[in-house]
Amino acid sequence: MQLCFTVDWEDWYHGLGMPVQEWKHLERRIKIGHYQLLEFLAKHHVKATYFLLGMMMEEFPELVAEIKREGHELACHTYSHPFLANITPETFRTEIQQCKSLMNQFGESYQGFRAPYFSIKQSNTWMLDILKEEGFIYDSSIFPGNTFRAGIAGFNKEIHTLPNGLIEFPISNFPVAALQFGVGGAYFRTLPYHYFKQRLHQLLQHRPALFYFHPWEFDAKQPYIKGLAHRAVHTHYHNLHKTEQKLERLFNDFEFVPLLNILDKAKETSYSIATMEKSAL
Repeated sequence: MQLCFTVDWEDWYHGLGMPVQEWKHLERRIKIGHYQLLEFLAKHHVKATYFLLGMMMEEFPELVAEIKREGHELACHTYSHPFLANITPETFRTEIQQCKSLMNQFGESYQGFRAPYFSIKQSNTWMLDILKEEGFIYDSSIFPGNTFRAGIAGFNKEIHTLPNGLIEFPISNFPVAALQFGVGGAYFRTLPYHYFKQRLHQLLQHRPALFYFHPWEFDAKQPYIKGLAHRAVHTHYHNLHKTEQKLERLFNDFEFVPLLNILDKAKETSYSIATMEKSAL
């Protein structure tokens, strides 16, 4: 089974849940993790899928051009990183169209989408229809299980075609006790590496998988914001100082292929599975 490396390309403060109006006062640190990650990927000859945040594309177009020159896939992560459970269909479509307009400046069009916080839930799956209408080929937003922010318990973990024709590549995860742990992010930084490696090998015996990462996870010296939701703060900052060492081991122990390669292989096997069908793992 195949494994791909995906990047939620955003700055350190975007996922902390603080008021948007405060962002303009915060230090931009995207370049710190951006360049370290590009070097990592080049060193290990890995092509990644970058889910780009529109407002960061607008502010740092030269960095997006660098990602493109390195041959990585460009995909969409909304314009302003909203929690999607809280917005209307009209606002969601506007977010998508803003991103598409920005992407046109690079002579590219999107095929893939990922929601901030993986926040496509059972209550807002109508967003998948808007993605299809706006020309997207696949979505990689749905976490098959409950998290403190999102997730759909019992959701099919396989790559599959939704009733509207959109391909869903769910967020890869595996059970740890009564919880589902995602393959990447804070889950990766929290678990002992040898245990994470073992569980990822087991998962890959059943299905292709994706690993997700943020550039700010290389930035252990980023500012510490107090007074926010405890769990969001804990998962954001936990073990940042171990990221580089653990990621080096991951790149040495696993081979990565582009996400679109996995989808092409999935199409060959004619996936067409009911959206809510439970999987074996």
